[in-house]
Amino acid sequence: MQLPLQPRLKGYRGADPKKRRKAAEHNEMARRVVDHVNKLIANNPEPSQQYLWYEVARDLGLTVEDVESAVMYGGHHGVTVGITEESRRSLAAYKK
Repeated sequence: MQLPLQPRLKGYRGADPKKRRKAAEHNEMARRVVDHVNKLIANNPEPSQQYLWYEVARDLGLTVEDVESAVMYGGHHGVTVGITEESRRSLAAYKK
């Protein structure tokens, strides 16, 4: 898995303003979720980390389904990441 995590974005280029707005809202939420998880990863010194969707959902006031649909990688319940020195460098922008 490549770090930083990437959002799972929805594309809609049609003329329906309701569908366009819904896709834009999802994309904004997805970016917020991955930014949050990337910050958690960057600021955790452990070489192996696990983040459960329900915890992320609680942190951000979202549903578990929203969080699960927002992250490109991960399983049904969350994501486990192994951190290398290279991934630490790629996450530097998220470090506090």
